[in-house]
Amino acid sequence: MMQIETVEDIRKLTSQDILDLFKETRVFQITLNKEWEGRTDVRKRFINPIEFVEEVSKGIADAINAPIDEDYWLLILGEPGTGKSTLSIALYKYIMRYLGYSDEQIKENIYLDVCYLPYDYLGRINLHSKQIQEKGHIFPYPIVLDEAHNMFDLFAEGATGTARKILQRIFEIREFRLAHIINTQIPRQLAGRARERFHSLIILWKEPIYIGEGFTPLMEKVYLDYTKNILKKNLSEGNIGYFLWGAYYNKEMTHSIMRWIIRHQISIEELRPILKKFMPDFVFPMLLLLHESTELRKTYTEIKLYNNTIKALNDTFGIKGNYRATFLKILVELSKNIASITNKKDSKGNYIINPPVLVEVDNENAVESLKHIGNVSKKHVIQEFTGGDRDTDYITKEIHEEWYIKIKSIHPDIYFFLKNNHHILERRAKLHAAAGYRL
Repeated sequence: MMQIETVEDIRKLTSQDILDLFKETRVFQITLNKEWEGRTDVRKRFINPIEFVEEVSKGIADAINAPIDEDYWLLILGEPGTGKSTLSIALYKYIMRYLGYSDEQIKENIYLDVCYLPYDYLGRINLHSKQIQEKGHIFPYPIVLDEAHNMFDLFAEGATGTARKILQRIFEIREFRLAHIINTQIPRQLAGRARERFHSLIILWKEPIYIGEGFTPLMEKVYLDYTKNILKKNLSEGNIGYFLWGAYYNKEMTHSIMRWIIRHQISIEELRPILKKFMPDFVFPMLLLLHESTELRKTYTEIKLYNNTIKALNDTFGIKGNYRATFLKILVELSKNIASITNKKDSKGNYIINPPVLVEVDNENAVESLKHIGNVSKKHVIQEFTGGDRDTDYITKEIHEEWYIKIKSIHPDIYFFLKNNHHILERRAKLHAAAGYRL
């Protein structure tokens, strides 16, 4: 009987151990048992989960560090709750390690490297381009495009201007040596130009475990051991758990599967036909990798909540169009001046800023559009520059106009957002600036 008390116990699991676990799954008993009957190459396809994530990460790191300047695209598909984000972050961590980054550097860099919205991604590309210029050479690096289906149909055919711009950039940056770790639950929204880029595919799914009923004794034992001893969680009888699984496919198989999914309009919930038609290169117990992203998962969750809160603030204050970029710029500037934000309120209940913060805006209309964020006013600066040749009486004048919003107090919603997200704003400021403060 398999015992999981430490991470080292996971490392000791053999292909046969994992195959024995897999034989209890519904997908095996209903579909694959008969399909794989008589094959002699089945057991070798079941791989230790830690060995899997190490080998895949090493392969990606080697690919983007090869003599030829190339990028790498990995796609992870799965229903909600199957571990797409967790696996993405785990792979990111291992790739960073193989590229020579320390764990402390990884914890800091992830604030810039998780892209959740379209302009996150465009900003990250622009930032990488700037870093290449600063270093004087192209260098390999991984980024995560999380929940790509939420990025306003990021790769959808007939997409908006933003998505079309992204689709154009993905071919312009082939020599940037970026490893793209992309996850989504809606593969049919991926445009053809994006599908061509993928080098490998991972499909994740979950198998139910009815704890205490004895239907899946091996999976139940490993599940309970792992959640108790590694994840430090306790479950009582009568609970339903989910044992997570993953299947990995190489480049050739990836393209075949994606074409098949599009042709047959297969949703990610319809897993069995995919596994039946396409034999995976590797099958691994995804459940036993949940601990690999524990430290970074908190940051990922913070970034996701942070982006959603900014969008909610835009709605709260009725900020529309290009003025949303101005508002994000204001949030960044307020974060830089966090020490000036007091806990004292004005007569309208807004938190006073002392001294007030000045932020340059495109025009005076921006101030009107942002009037609900607190006590704000506009400041108009006109500068006159003279030039020419005085000896010949040839004089030129140039007038330069600047508009500023002067922020004397801020709405409580913004106050608490800044207090709770100052550390994220501080770290993602470079990303926002590289994207023109657009989300």
